[in-house]
Amino acid sequence: MNYEKSLLDRIMVTAVKKMRCEKGTLFLYDEKTKELWTAVIQHEFINDIRVEPPQGLAGYSFWKGEVVSVPDAYADTRFNKEIDKQTGFVTRSVLCMPVTDKTTGKSIGVAQMLNKLDGTPFNGDDEKHLKMVVTEISETLGKSESWTSLIPGIILATIVAASGWFVHESLPGGLKSSFSTVLFVIALGVFLGNVFILRMSFLPGIRFCMRQLLRFGIVIMGADITFSSVLHIGGTSLLLICAVITTAFIVAHALGRLFGIPLRLATLIAGGTAICGGSAIAALTPVIKASDEDLSFAIAMNTLLGTIAVFLLPLLGHYFGLSNAVFGLWSGTAVNDTAQVVATSQAFSPVSGDIATIIKLTRNALMVLIIPLVAFAYINYVGGQVGGKHVPLLARVRQSIPVFVLGFLAMASLNSIGLFSWISAISGTNISGLISEVTTWSILISLAGIALGTDLLKMKKVGANTILVACATFIACAAGSLFLITEFGLGNLLGVK
Repeated sequence: MNYEKSLLDRIMVTAVKKMRCEKGTLFLYDEKTKELWTAVIQHEFINDIRVEPPQGLAGYSFWKGEVVSVPDAYADTRFNKEIDKQTGFVTRSVLCMPVTDKTTGKSIGVAQMLNKLDGTPFNGDDEKHLKMVVTEISETLGKSESWTSLIPGIILATIVAASGWFVHESLPGGLKSSFSTVLFVIALGVFLGNVFILRMSFLPGIRFCMRQLLRFGIVIMGADITFSSVLHIGGTSLLLICAVITTAFIVAHALGRLFGIPLRLATLIAGGTAICGGSAIAALTPVIKASDEDLSFAIAMNTLLGTIAVFLLPLLGHYFGLSNAVFGLWSGTAVNDTAQVVATSQAFSPVSGDIATIIKLTRNALMVLIIPLVAFAYINYVGGQVGGKHVPLLARVRQSIPVFVLGFLAMASLNSIGLFSWISAISGTNISGLISEVTTWSILISLAGIALGTDLLKMKKVGANTILVACATFIACAAGSLFLITEFGLGNLLGVK
């Protein structure tokens, strides 16, 4: 079976929390090569580590079909020290257990837990606990290719979204107008996802909300916007976007050099801040030959700063008395990831949400130009050290422009020619109102999924200098963007109050 890495990652993050250990690795068995391969090493994808059973502790566990518990890894001759060398991790104690396919009864891999948080070796109680965790892993993987596996997570995200909406609607008039439903949905989701350890059966549906449902919501959001508005807002903000991108790359690299963080990590921080959050970081990583650790740190900082922006920027916007147009321009250029831009701008007002979404999609489209330029810079100024596999130009273009961007533009075009108004007229149904309601709840539920999937603990590995550079880059872009918007009156150019 083929499993998505993002799902495997979330499964192991949950497993590590349940086992109260430092790290977890899921090895899956490749029937063709007769090898175990690392599907995920919590937030680090290392696809080239393969083990032929009975080599290594995981290979021995798989080969024997039994639990392997080792109190001192380096004292055991079966332990493969090379993996520690590649990851920089120091293994002390190890607990391995085969993962079995519930349908066929065959072993499909091995779950390996490393280093209990209390520093003691794994014991019999830990083995019993891991058996329950492995049963969850097996059940989740077994159902992951069926659409029914999405139901629990979607229901949970819907409950969180509805609860956040209910709390917001219950507020007195003054407070209700000062805060957005989105803030309550995200706060509740982050609280539940980090205070409680969710069952793995929720993970496929949560992942669906974070990705497919959010993109669906953005696509149908285009039905409320005309194509002329897209061109007008995107064109008006283009120079502003270019200024923010330039600021991000200058500040990240200057401070990165000053505080001694790796050049490639500085580039990933700049790309994530200026262009498209995690998507830009993932796209730039193979181009500049960044390490797995750099990728992990950059995405962790991107997630943290974006989450802070969702709560902080709307409050600042109201405090400074910003108009819908100004806040839409500001959040659309200053916030990192697409989901976070939607959450931040919608938390201020629906009008700001529409403006910010258009600007963010314009930033996404600029990845087509930025990624080749970064590659060119590394070829010419970093000794030609551009890595990764050769990817045809057309494939890079396709990767740089997400399909949902084209879907958004298509819906805006259909609205521009009056299709939805025509359907409303002949059917006697307010199609535009219906689409708006579907959009609102799609966004709320997807943001609830994102909040439930936000792991605050992953920030523990990020160094102080990396945090400082990332925060300074974000602040410089946010402050610079707001200064340019207000100084040149860009909000007035949009013709929106």
